[in-house]
Amino acid sequence: MLENHFVTQLLTLSEIFTNNFFQIPDYQRGYAWDEKQIDELLKDIDHLLLDSSAVRHYTGTLVLSQSKNQVNQYNIVDGQQRLTTLVIFLKCISLFADKVQKESITIKYLKRGDLGNDQFILKLNSDTNKFFEKVILSDRNLENCPITLESHERLLNAYDLINKWISQKTSSGILITQILNVLEDRLGFLVYSPVEDTETGIMFEVINNRGKQLSELEKVKNYLIYCSIKLSALSLRDEITDHWSDILQSLNKAKKTSPSEESSFLRYCLVVFFKMNKTDSQYGYDVLKDRIKIDQCLQSSENKNQTITKLQEFVQFLKLAAKWYEHLYAPNYVGLDKTIKPLIENIRAQNVHASIMPLFLALVLKNKGKGDVLERHLQLLETLNFRVYIANGMTSRKDKGQGDLYQYASKYYYGNLLKHCVSDDERSIGKVELINDDQALEYLLVSFTQNLAHDGWFEASFYLDGKSSFDFYKWRGIRYFLMNYESSLQRNKTINTDKILKSRSSGKTNDYLSVEHLWATENRNFEGQNCREVDRYQKRRLGNFVLLELRLNIQGTNDDAWVKADRYLEGFEQEAPTDLYHVRLAGKSVRKTFNAMSNVKKTINYYSDFYSEIISEQEERYIKFAMKRWSLKGYIGYKKYQEELEN
Repeated sequence: MLENHFVTQLLTLSEIFTNNFFQIPDYQRGYAWDEKQIDELLKDIDHLLLDSSAVRHYTGTLVLSQSKNQVNQYNIVDGQQRLTTLVIFLKCISLFADKVQKESITIKYLKRGDLGNDQFILKLNSDTNKFFEKVILSDRNLENCPITLESHERLLNAYDLINKWISQKTSSGILITQILNVLEDRLGFLVYSPVEDTETGIMFEVINNRGKQLSELEKVKNYLIYCSIKLSALSLRDEITDHWSDILQSLNKAKKTSPSEESSFLRYCLVVFFKMNKTDSQYGYDVLKDRIKIDQCLQSSENKNQTITKLQEFVQFLKLAAKWYEHLYAPNYVGLDKTIKPLIENIRAQNVHASIMPLFLALVLKNKGKGDVLERHLQLLETLNFRVYIANGMTSRKDKGQGDLYQYASKYYYGNLLKHCVSDDERSIGKVELINDDQALEYLLVSFTQNLAHDGWFEASFYLDGKSSFDFYKWRGIRYFLMNYESSLQRNKTINTDKILKSRSSGKTNDYLSVEHLWATENRNFEGQNCREVDRYQKRRLGNFVLLELRLNIQGTNDDAWVKADRYLEGFEQEAPTDLYHVRLAGKSVRKTFNAMSNVKKTINYYSDFYSEIISEQEERYIKFAMKRWSLKGYIGYKKYQEELEN
């Protein structure tokens, strides 16, 4: 069936499956179709059920590579998502079919062979195949194989959607034989199975340029396989097969599997490993193809061997980088040095990483995830990220200076930062002589931070200009800021970062921390009070906010602050008092001010004056903490910059 290079006619599913077995290689991603793609397939089948005149419907392209060891065994290079979905579809049909139909479907599409030696006809990659066979193609019993990956959930969702659709159709009078006829005989596939290595390039160009949405990472994987075949590099091909499954598994655990997220991951890796600049990295696949001109690499054995080695190192780099993605986003701290874990946790909680990620990968990979140098640099990177990219109003663009940071990352990783990025005049800083890349990186990151967010600007970012309409409630860094403040007050208590990052809908009231106003935005508004511009200004200031357990925030949202203070400090009905020390400080401040103003006449300015004192007091506490927590003092280059600033 598949011995010819190109098939000019459309093959049916029945023709494709007859006497053949299929395997999805481990370097392929897991099952990725969601409700949208499945719904589109169901609409196509609906159309064919209604239009009996349509002979055959073009459904897609299959690219298969024939196994060298076994006849009629094919690896699915492209088209795995659609083929997997159709096998699920046929499994669901078998549940509604009579005994003869069920046996026919099973032998042709699901499982074939003598009893005891039978095998499934379609095998998925190693991450999902066990779930596919034991749950989807068997009895759908999750006790046999629990859901552990997103691809498992998608497989189960596809099964449920298709099963529901079939049930609705049969209930409306559509026969199972009609549905089966559409699937077996009226869906047409263009099947391409290259026989010679020279055709592989055409194959990957077809895959990457026919309009299907592929992530840049998938395109690069395809190109690496193409290179391995063109270079006759079996070792490279084996490494891709061995490592790509690990790469996808780590990204899956990190929940970074969308095309855009995979493309971002690839971009950061290309910046570091292939020294791509900011612009080139946005077109990583095309730039990589341009840099690795495979035909030129074949002109000499030296070029060929160098290229093979470089690509093997790149695959290994991707695997290690994906593992650090898992450490950061899963989070998975197994095997991490105990001093590095809290630093990784802080960077994860920042939740803004685009500009610092290449540097993060360069640091952890070059230092092999441990050591005093890495600890110091990760602390500095977290400080830079907060001051420049999270603090309010520090940069006009969210990618300001990104090109410089990307350049530092690649040069640091390859050990030539001091040589190429630090001028001779900068080598000697006060009494410090820059002698290596670690010191050079520290100096450059301090200079970068000071140029974009020096101490004066950073401190001013926490105050609210009376003319500004900005509201600190909408500041994307407020939860992270308050989490750090709370940690500084309770140093022996670990604050659960997930309580900071999770959305309200994903958590119960007892494990979700919300941002709470001390002076509520609607406080006494129904009485026509507290709604002047000066009042709205006070309500938007940083000092008006605390991070509070939702259980204490769901009642009396618009109460006066002294009522809230009682709730924070003493509890409310069946709810215990707050466990958060900064909230207790705020409550005590409210009580102190309330007592001090107990005899003050409640004029039109009473509430504004009352809350202004509380908010200002808390604001000063916050800013004092911030200037210490994200200080650059002690880092190379700080004193020099301060002296230049003063002069």
